[in-house]
Formats: sequence, structure tokens, C-alpha cells
Amino acid sequence: MFDNLDSSKSGTFGGIPTNCLKGVSDISAEFLNSVWNNEVLKDLKFASGLKLADIVPVYKKEDSTLVKNYRPVSLLPIISKIFERIMLNQITVYMDEYLSHHLCGYRKGFSTQTALTSLIEKWKQILDSKGYGAAILMDLSKAFDTINHELLIAKLHAYGFTKETLMIIFSYLSDRWQHVKIDSSFSSWSELIQGVPQGSVLGPLLFNIYLNDLFFALKNIDVCNFADDTTPFVCDLELNATLNKLEENSAIALTWFEINYMKLNSDKCHLLVSGHYHEEMFVNIGKELIWESNTVKLLGVTIDKELKFDNYISQVCSKANKKLNALSRMQSFLSVQKREIIFK
Repeated sequence: MFDNLDSSKSGTFGGIPTNCLKGVSDISAEFLNSVWNNEVLKDLKFASGLKLADIVPVYKKEDSTLVKNYRPVSLLPIISKIFERIMLNQITVYMDEYLSHHLCGYRKGFSTQTALTSLIEKWKQILDSKGYGAAILMDLSKAFDTINHELLIAKLHAYGFTKETLMIIFSYLSDRWQHVKIDSSFSSWSELIQGVPQGSVLGPLLFNIYLNDLFFALKNIDVCNFADDTTPFVCDLELNATLNKLEENSAIALTWFEINYMKLNSDKCHLLVSGHYHEEMFVNIGKELIWESNTVKLLGVTIDKELKFDNYISQVCSKANKKLNALSRMQSFLSVQKREIIFK
């Protein structure tokens, strides 16, 4: 139960440090086992004290003065993560056969490389056959924060979860409170009425389950997905058929997002079409007209319409060169051991 605790991860302010809890595991294990058996399994309730979170804004990219460029990460009590891990292991075993193979985020044996390789290899095959490939990179607005708790419970019920299990999960999701922590200052408490906590152990799996039936709704199309990055793509021997299928399934996806309380930023969607040398292509996404891009950034990798990675490789080499130059300038001030650490 304590083996999976990461000592480098923080808990809530003033909470029990991970190392301290692991150090007295022989004493605390019996107590925590009693709490799990009596409060969670018997009373079907997730302790309210374990649902209080410190929200820490983590900088993502671009302008650091804009709030939208920060990700709210929840710091939860360490004991909460122990109980979440138990729930995660049991739900994963049960749900594994139901989850779509398109879901590549937060799953053992899947990664961004899995999603990208699937798209690129299928595009290579159709291009070798003188066909066409097209993809829509969809941008969801704060996907983890829009999950509707009642709808998630309904989906779990449809997958065959028992009434008792649903009550425990609903208790885990509901009556959550959080406040923002910046340095040693805190905001007032506010209730989390929707979404799953980012930074929790169980949240990513619940997000995958919530998103899973989207892939059953899409027809004759593949999807490159990792977490909230969803990219439907089509391979066909006819250009018009390729774009029509992509447009049709994009409309299905848009309807699914609306029904499931998720918001698609149509103005931030991108279209990539490979295999043609005609005028610039476009598709309709909702009320927006999405024009073809020559290059797009997908799961951190820059790809152009010819499936070449020249720009991305140049960017990586440029960053590496800058770091090596910096290390070269500092080497006379650092020991060999410290130089090795920085180099690695």
C-alpha cells in the first residue's frame, strides 16, 4: 500500500509528509486498513477530510502573466492517494476490456508515441498507395474540469458497476473543497461541483472512462488521442471522400462534446491534409471554417503535410545546442560530477 507513494510529491500544506508516513507504515497500515474497511467499504463514504485540496498554479507556456497559461494542480492528502490507488487498481482490472484502443493516455503500455505511431504509419501506407490522409486537431477547453459527476456515474452504471461501488465513487467525487495556495498565502475555500481533481491518482482513469464512448460514436475513422488531445483522422484513396468522412465525424464529435458538457474551441482547431498538391483545403467544424495548415504541433511534435519532421528536428537540435553551449561556458566552475548531472 505504501510502495507506490512518491516521496518527491507534495501533499497538502501541514499534512503528513510522505516520508514520515512510510517510516511508520508498520503502525499506520493497521489503522488505515480499519478506515478503509469501516468507512469506505462498510459506510460507502470517502472521508471528507481527504477531499480537501490545495490548488497550486503550475506554469505551462507562453506569457507568464496570463492566468490561462497556468494549470491548476490539486495537492491532496497523502492518505487520499493510498485509498485512490486501491480504487484505481480494482477499476483498471475491470475496465481494461471496455476501454477503446484509441485511448493512449494514463494507461500502462500506451503513450504519446503509441498515438503518434498509429497515425503516421497509417498515413504512410495510404500515401504509398497514392491516397490521402487528413486530420483535425481538436482543442478542448479545460476538459478535466468539465466532467459532470452524475453523467460519469451513469456511464459507470452502464459498464456494470454495482450500486455500492457507484456510491463510493460518487462520495469520492462530491463534497470536494479546494483553495488556491501561492507561497504561504491561501484563498477562501470553494466547492468543486464538477470535474476531477488534476493531480489525483484516480482522476485520469475516470476521465478516460468519461471519454471512452466518444470513440464508439465515430464511424469509419481513426483517432489519435492522448488525454484531452483528440485528433480524428481519415485515410482514403479519394480526396473528397477523405474530407467528407472527416467533416462528418467531426460533426459527430462536436455533438458528443455538447451532450457531455465539454466545450470545443473551434477557433483553435487545425486541419492537416497530406497527399494532395491542389489549392488549400478546408472543412466545416460547427459554425467555423477550418482551413488547412502546412504544419501542426501534435502531442509535442511538429509535423508538416508531407509527414516530414525537419522543423521539429531543427528545434530540438537548436535547444540541445544552446544547452551544450551553456554547459561549455560553465564547465570551468563545475566539478566533473556536477557536469555529468547537468549533461544527463
